[in-house]
Amino acid sequence: MESRFEDVGHRQMPSIRRLFLRAMLAVPLAFYASISNQAYAGDTRSQISVPFQKCATGSRTACVVDGDTIWLDGQKIRIADIDTPEVSEPKCASELVLGNRATDRMLELINDGPFELKAWPGRDADRYGRKLRVLVRDSRSLGDILVSEGLARTWSGRREPWC
Repeated sequence: MESRFEDVGHRQMPSIRRLFLRAMLAVPLAFYASISNQAYAGDTRSQISVPFQKCATGSRTACVVDGDTIWLDGQKIRIADIDTPEVSEPKCASELVLGNRATDRMLELINDGPFELKAWPGRDADRYGRKLRVLVRDSRSLGDILVSEGLARTWSGRREPWC
């Protein structure tokens, strides 16, 4: 039976092999913990639980712009895993109607309870400076809920027409 300690003179010391294994296990766990709880730069909360409203002129503290864009604490965030119809510059009337439904539904989903902001792999921000994040509650993307309800598409890397 292997001893947990090596005999080093008068003191008992943990074996070097054991210390090495502990260190090797601790490094990946610490790294994962540091990235898995990051929401976005400047935010150290892992759970977001503030009341959101539709964005209007004025304060941009916690509001929904449209189905795939929100403001939180003065930071504009693009919901990275989906694409929803436009409401500010729709190409047709049906896009505006669907875009308004997506916006209203995202507002409901966000206000249903605490959620997490997860980083989008490989990119922190889009070309407009919006932070790219996925909204997650109970291990499910809020964007995926919009997709399942026909109010959004899974993001393919480029916008597709809604008309």
